[in-house]
Amino acid sequence: MSKFVGYERCPECASVGRDSRGDNLGTWSDGSKHCFSCGFHDHPRGFILHHVGFVDHGAKSILPRDFTRQVPTTAWKWLLQYGLPYSYWTPYCGYSPSEGRLVFTVGIPVEFSIGRFVEESNSEHPPRKWYVWGDSHKHCEVIEAAGDKGPIILVEDIVSAHKVGQVTTAIPLFGTMIHPCHKYYLMNEKRPIKIWLDKDQEHSVKKKAINLQMLVGANVDVVVTDKDPKSYSIGQIKELI
Repeated sequence: MSKFVGYERCPECASVGRDSRGDNLGTWSDGSKHCFSCGFHDHPRGFILHHVGFVDHGAKSILPRDFTRQVPTTAWKWLLQYGLPYSYWTPYCGYSPSEGRLVFTVGIPVEFSIGRFVEESNSEHPPRKWYVWGDSHKHCEVIEAAGDKGPIILVEDIVSAHKVGQVTTAIPLFGTMIHPCHKYYLMNEKRPIKIWLDKDQEHSVKKKAINLQMLVGANVDVVVTDKDPKSYSIGQIKELI
């Protein structure tokens, strides 16, 4: 699996006078590069692009228009309360000033992005907590712990998935629905599965588990807690799963 290396100046952004900080372009150990601002992508050497099921992301916005990696302190404060360090999150995070959302990019290259509203709101009808740019239901994001042989945990949100992913393989559902992309992955893994949802989903999660077990042919258990997985310590997560 290719590892994130760092940032450098994007040639496309620089050609039109942008990327003054010289850090729009993410680079990976296999030689691939991707700009989180303009979408420029450079494939690794020897890469062959197969046009089977290839999606042209130029036709659909996968990032907010004002996406920037200059994340304000208030957004970092919200995210870092869940225990993973700043250095862990920097490859994934950006911000949308107009939306007031901390934005997480998903996939390499980016398949879609999801924003968490982190600003204070005095409105009677505040914005919904999460907003997606792109098609989250078509992509199965898998976050694996090093040397992991434990169960696969399905969770609701991206932050919880990264937190649980420090212990065992985690998949964010970006909600509570288990989509075909998740089912296809699980059918091929043949590993024990646990669905970890909030208390408000307790009435429906057992039915989801039974249906998923019949489909994938693997044991599926349920974990229901008062708080999201991201709110628990690594030690508590190990005990709960």
